[in-house]
Amino acid sequence: MSSPSFDGKGVVITGASRGIGRALAEAFLGEGAQVVAMARAASHLDVLAAVAEELPGTLRACIGVDLANHGSVVAAANTTCQALGSIDVLINNAGILGRRVPLVATSPQEMQDAFAIHVTGPLGLVSGCRAHMPPGAVVINVTSGAAGRASWGAYGVTKAAMNALTIMLGEELAEDGVRCVAINPGAVRTEMRRAAYPLEDPATLPAADSVVQAFLAIALGAPTSGVVEARTWMN
Repeated sequence: MSSPSFDGKGVVITGASRGIGRALAEAFLGEGAQVVAMARAASHLDVLAAVAEELPGTLRACIGVDLANHGSVVAAANTTCQALGSIDVLINNAGILGRRVPLVATSPQEMQDAFAIHVTGPLGLVSGCRAHMPPGAVVINVTSGAAGRASWGAYGVTKAAMNALTIMLGEELAEDGVRCVAINPGAVRTEMRRAAYPLEDPATLPAADSVVQAFLAIALGAPTSGVVEARTWMN
């Protein structure tokens, strides 16, 4: 029997307590990875920890992190590096929707919060983990089709900023052999999707685990860069 695809590889996932992040954590654990899972509170990861006991990989740490707090991000990165040693995959999945309103109706605090979760927090994690990312490692940022879309408020602006961050990091880290890719998962059945489209029937959408193949393929080295669509890899 062949070894799991990520046997022994170090994988970090933010927003891992539910939705796409939870599905990704279980998928990488199922492929033998050594996983560090992050959420706003470590206790939110208790269910994942129980599931992990039945999977081939190892859940190395469950970390509570406030992406809007630089000290919390630094501490989370330090704990991650100690837990894993080598970080082969870093997935910035955590996100907040906020209000879907025109930009002129978006408050400074809403914009600040969204930038922290989608831009400065993820960048802080990459910076803190960078020294432990070997050639061949990959940073994957979870973006959205709403990036830059009118009337999506701070979410639309900051997801567009995340796309720019991905492209810039990809160019800057390439000389060290580290890739950076943003994946748009498309419409999947999550709590954030339900909040964004309250009149939509969730039963008409694919489950969160339907998009994990895109992440696994790119983490394994699929030749791609920039911003990509998950459906490219969906069976």
